[in-house]
Amino acid sequence: KQAARVWNSTIHQVFIDNNFKQSQIDKCLYIKHSDNNSCYIIIHVDDILIASSDIDIVNEIQNKLSSKFQIKDLGHIKYFLGIQIKQDMKGDYFINQESYIDKIVEESKLSGGKLSKFPLDTGYYKLQNSDPLPDNEEYRKLIGMLLYVSVNSRPDISSSVSILSQKVSKPTKLDLNEVKRTIRYLSSTKNLSLRLSNQNSVSDLLMYSDANWAEDRVDRKSNSGFIVFAFGGTISWACRKQVCVSLSSTEAEYVALSEACQELIWLQRLSQDFSINIQYPVQILADNQSAIKMIDSQKFSNSTKHIETRYHFIKDIKEQGLIKVNYVPAEDNIADMLTKALGGIKIKDLRTRGGLTDLEYEASQPH
Repeated sequence: KQAARVWNSTIHQVFIDNNFKQSQIDKCLYIKHSDNNSCYIIIHVDDILIASSDIDIVNEIQNKLSSKFQIKDLGHIKYFLGIQIKQDMKGDYFINQESYIDKIVEESKLSGGKLSKFPLDTGYYKLQNSDPLPDNEEYRKLIGMLLYVSVNSRPDISSSVSILSQKVSKPTKLDLNEVKRTIRYLSSTKNLSLRLSNQNSVSDLLMYSDANWAEDRVDRKSNSGFIVFAFGGTISWACRKQVCVSLSSTEAEYVALSEACQELIWLQRLSQDFSINIQYPVQILADNQSAIKMIDSQKFSNSTKHIETRYHFIKDIKEQGLIKVNYVPAEDNIADMLTKALGGIKIKDLRTRGGLTDLEYEASQPH
């Protein structure tokens, strides 16, 4: 039972002995800075990814690892943890999980089935009268597989998977049908790749935040969503149900902004490990002007005094000059796809803005 821990301790010591430093922000990241070059190692159990601008440094690390362990050099990265990594002619990186999506489609017995243009019925919350499933085994299994896709490469299904995952304990036939709709949507868009970098971009961190107020008909809690871009690449996103019941859309947006800032602070600290100088203040875009005014205001009012203290920390980090919150029209808020079910035209527009693109289609177009 201790084998996994012993392995981790052993390889950790090998990295430390070779002058690598373990990141305090992400324990799976090891860093080594020397002269004008840097080397980064990501480790997941026994899968190791080495990155450096100097191939000699990579070869040196591989030689040292091979002296301690039996390793297999797979060359330039193409797959990592079931995620396919591609690089276009400009040198920008993209990821997709087409093979894993095919596995999900096969597992759900939907091969050759009707495709869907959107991942979740826009009227899902209103269609709750349905018979319960005899057991949740199939439902739980499919949700688990969808979660792996949604958190790694497909922000466009994050809200759907987040909403449907809340029904794992007692799913209904309607819930299972919507899970299969999400799979059919993935099957129709499995060729989409997520942009990780954009060499044409000059801006650094940019975040979009949104909330869907009191949509859940059971507990009336809201959904928060955010998406973060670094130098034009999509690096982080999430859809989460808020732990409190918000009394207005303004309050829901305010809570969502506060939760998004927690991720932003973590990313700012992580960027220091990569020696990336972030320009402050970082811009956060939201579509609720009242929530933005709440951040700027120091007034104490009866309409906000009940909000938990922990959500007010956003005012403090704004005063420190770490962030600035600006208004963006709702139709241009990319985080909108992370809070609610959208129709086919809207989800297609926002997923494209969110970094999902068909590389083969783009390559075939004249420039």
